Amino acid sequence: MRIAVSIVLAALAMVVSGCGSTIKPEGAAQSVTDLVSKETGFTPKDVACPDGVKAEAGTEFECTFTGPDGDYVAEVRVTKVEGENVEFYIRSKLKDS
Repeated sequence: MRIAVSIVLAALAMVVSGCGSTIKPEGAAQSVTDLVSKETGFTPKDVACPDGVKAEAGTEFECTFTGPDGDYVAEVRVTKVEGENVEFYIRSKLKDS
């Protein structure tokens, strides 16, 4: 089973205030989990996203997770930031493919 998803997801990731707004890694990870689960029926249990990602439209980062047939990467792009809500474009694929 190959998980390949390319979709815009209005995410529930929350932005944290401080010396510049950043995306909470656990919020981004939950968005990836929700999208993969919805689109494929497989629920990843180990999604990991980086700390310190700027909450600005156009920012790109990668999250990783284990799928049913190997290691995957979710390519994430911030498309919109409104207050504490962030919208992502997420595309997942097998790592190194």
